[in-house]
Amino acid sequence: MHKFRQALLCAALISGGQVLAEDRSKEEAANVSATQRFFNAGWGTNEGWQDHWRSAVSEDATSYFHAFPPITGVENMIDFNADLFVGFPRLEMSVQGIVAEGNTVVVTGHLNGIHDGLFLGVPASGAEVSVPDVTILTFRDRQIVEMRYFTDLMAVMTLIGALPPNE
Repeated sequence: MHKFRQALLCAALISGGQVLAEDRSKEEAANVSATQRFFNAGWGTNEGWQDHWRSAVSEDATSYFHAFPPITGVENMIDFNADLFVGFPRLEMSVQGIVAEGNTVVVTGHLNGIHDGLFLGVPASGAEVSVPDVTILTFRDRQIVEMRYFTDLMAVMTLIGALPPNE
């Protein structure tokens, strides 16, 4: 999707803008429903989340996580996310807003958890982490074909002791 449209969708979320359900097209409503299922059944702390990903995410999907190289293929995406949840095995995510336009759905949320395991090479610190996040999903034929994920990774790494505090 064009970067300007992504910025507009994010701006709508940040400003509190919400599209009413009755204003959504059938495609948008279906994509929002699929997104809600994905964030419920597909959350990495839920039993069987990997099976939900296999049905909700296209085999050739691509995931973008900050400046990391793109991850292609649902199995590689599952492996990468499973590794992330090792560091935060009880991580909770609360959805704060969902905006849809055509085949794109933007989700804003908030993450809360305790750093109880290895996360991006950093051993468990026991630190509590609470940060906002944004996920942009692109759908094709009712499946996720692209996922872009953003959180305040600098804050996370500082809170778990991987970076010095900003003074």
